Amino acid sequence: MPSGSAPSSDVLGSAQQALGAAQRGDRDAKARLDQLRGPLAALAEAGDLEARSLLGGIALEYDEDAVAALLHFTLAAEQGHPAGQRGLGYLLSAGRGTQRDPERAERLFTLAAEAGDSHAMFNLAMMHLTDTATERMSPQAMMALLMTAAEQDVPEAAGVLGEWFSELGREADALTWYERAAEGGHGPSMLATAVRYRDAIGTDRDAVRSLTWFLMMLHVGNGDGVHESHELVSDMSDQQIREAARRAHSPEWAEALITSRRR
Repeated sequence: MPSGSAPSSDVLGSAQQALGAAQRGDRDAKARLDQLRGPLAALAEAGDLEARSLLGGIALEYDEDAVAALLHFTLAAEQGHPAGQRGLGYLLSAGRGTQRDPERAERLFTLAAEAGDSHAMFNLAMMHLTDTATERMSPQAMMALLMTAAEQDVPEAAGVLGEWFSELGREADALTWYERAAEGGHGPSMLATAVRYRDAIGTDRDAVRSLTWFLMMLHVGNGDGVHESHELVSDMSDQQIREAARRAHSPEWAEALITSRRR
């Protein structure tokens, strides 16, 4: 690597963080990704498959260029890279940049999942849950995939588990998984968690925790909790409102809610 350039691990780590932030709606992530494109391209040309897969992710998620993503993911997948296999599998399952081929997508997700790729585990489980897979998988195996993915910080997997346990009537377990997903930035699970603390579903009523999650929704660009927040504070103390806003990392919102409640 040229003198004065950042170590490859630093470039890859920074790119992974920036891409993840972009997927969560962080508007500042674009500038960070733009700065990293050159170093990533250099690493990819030198044979770094992780860099190649990250370029595929940037092309797909940020540039909305599925054809470019297909090229990057294919190059990585052909050499057995799990993230490349997973990315190519997604394109094939969705028919983006190429013809839809769910059977091949399932094979690629399976290979990546067997190699330990948590997002591939989630994708594979979802193929079976939505009846788009060609092979059969037991509910227990699907749940195991989702749990492993959730435990490896795939918030969408935790959100699906929340829905699953709720449908089974196991609301305490549902809340555990919904809140885990919410902590990972999953907007729909933030709403589900807030509602459960407000309405005492699977837990005792906790207005502070409920308001915290309604307010946290604003951080991911979801305004669905605004009306609920104003309704909720009607029977909360000033201290409770301020504590919830502090937990939501936006203490300035407390005074606006307190003022609106007094009108």
